[in-house]
Amino acid sequence: MVRRIGHRALMRGKLPAALALLAASTAPAACATVSEPIDTAASCSAADRTHVPERISLADLRQRFEKPGDQYVDVGGVELRYRDEGEGPVLLLLHGSRSTLNAWDGVAAHLAGQYRIVRFDMPPTGLSGPLTDEAIAAVGSPEGLVAGFLDALGIEKASVMGVSSGGTMGYYFAASYPDRVENLILTNTPSNAVPGLKPETPPALDAAYVRAGEVGVEGLDFWCEYLGSLWGDQSRLSYDFVRYYYETNLREDEANPRGLHALTANIDTTMARLDAVKAPVLIMWGMRDYVLLPNQGRDLESYLKNASSRSFVELESVGHYPPMESPEAVADLADAFIHRNR
Repeated sequence: MVRRIGHRALMRGKLPAALALLAASTAPAACATVSEPIDTAASCSAADRTHVPERISLADLRQRFEKPGDQYVDVGGVELRYRDEGEGPVLLLLHGSRSTLNAWDGVAAHLAGQYRIVRFDMPPTGLSGPLTDEAIAAVGSPEGLVAGFLDALGIEKASVMGVSSGGTMGYYFAASYPDRVENLILTNTPSNAVPGLKPETPPALDAAYVRAGEVGVEGLDFWCEYLGSLWGDQSRLSYDFVRYYYETNLREDEANPRGLHALTANIDTTMARLDAVKAPVLIMWGMRDYVLLPNQGRDLESYLKNASSRSFVELESVGHYPPMESPEAVADLADAFIHRNR
């Protein structure tokens, strides 16, 4: 059953009363990781589509983008860039593919002082180190990487929140280590095999893919189209944010770009993991996501049939990346869910 709460969000299922009230009054806020919202079309139209950018070494990326509070830890031979901030209940944040831990800056800022927030760059992206064959064998699995990271920080239990493929890693971990997950929060997370979804790509993005394929690297114009297509409201997208993704994704090619990613292509493994999740689950879904349409959220909820509880919030004006597009709303909903029994 679906019922309307206000005009901004839709709920389904037995949602805690406090969470329902919060979702009814929560408006998507501009992404807190950037400064000024822009007219994406106007600002990106000046991007030089003939320019072929050079790749950037990991050392140079670290010099450009390291921030105070960044730390590094070795997990099974994998060097992870991470942040460990605040005090209180532990909240682990897992970003999606082609992203970095900075994706959670807005959420982390909004929850500062209430939680111990930990997050890392999924290797070999962002500022984390390369991923060798030996390291993949030593770590063993995506969920093994999460367990090793928490072990290295001396953390036994956490609430886990993931976006996109970071959510897939979250439910893999919750399935394999049920005693270590207090709550599982998923936003626009795939469950069905992604290669089979075949979303209808916007024509401008199709053209950007073609240009990138011809020159072998994704230019600024590609990232304007790519991120613009994934935002529900482009007025919330900042040019600074686009440039950050453009530059961090110029990292020199790595041998195992998805060696420890949790992927849904192996549908039997994915369904077994979803079936094994026991933790209480909150799903937040950006309804303007053309990659993972609303029916994908409904499928995800149905597959989590053995979770101790399931709550679902639909964010009407948000796209594929709710934590980046609407960090305050996501943070408030997550906080209310975690504290639902207090």
